[in-house]
Amino acid sequence: MHKARIAVILFLIGILALPIWAGETGKAPMSKEKMAEMKMQMKGEFSKCQVCKAMVPYMETEWWWGTNHEVYDLKNGMVVMHWIADNNNVGNFHKMCGEMKTAQGEVMKMSQANLQTKLCQHCQNMAAIGKEGANFEGFETKNGNMWIVTSDKPETVNKIHTMAGETRQMLGISQEKTN
Repeated sequence: MHKARIAVILFLIGILALPIWAGETGKAPMSKEKMAEMKMQMKGEFSKCQVCKAMVPYMETEWWWGTNHEVYDLKNGMVVMHWIADNNNVGNFHKMCGEMKTAQGEVMKMSQANLQTKLCQHCQNMAAIGKEGANFEGFETKNGNMWIVTSDKPETVNKIHTMAGETRQMLGISQEKTN
């Protein structure tokens, strides 16, 4: 059960990190040169994380950059939704998610020291919430996926809410809390 929980946690981490740098909404369009520079920077950063590196091959696609996200606080946790508008590439989106889940199998075998050196900070934070006993439930949807993260422990719920806020900021979205 513990290994399954860690696998789900790491899968969520990867999906949440999907468009870390893509939150450019409301700003003037970037030049091709600036976009190319940003892509190279992101690829370099994502390549360093055992979970996030599975996204690198997909970063040249329009659907990857156009992924939509919503993150809401629940009374005892958060819900995270990701979807793409291009129905022709939902299979690719789900394939990427599967590749990330496969990569998590190796992460589950890592020592604590390796987790700190082989995961980005966002992924480390999600893993820490999981180690505190948070429950992760995730599933594919028709055009994306959804994750629900909950806990019965008030301290862990507070950390999940903090993580939800950080995730909204990372994804460049502004939403009202719904708890």
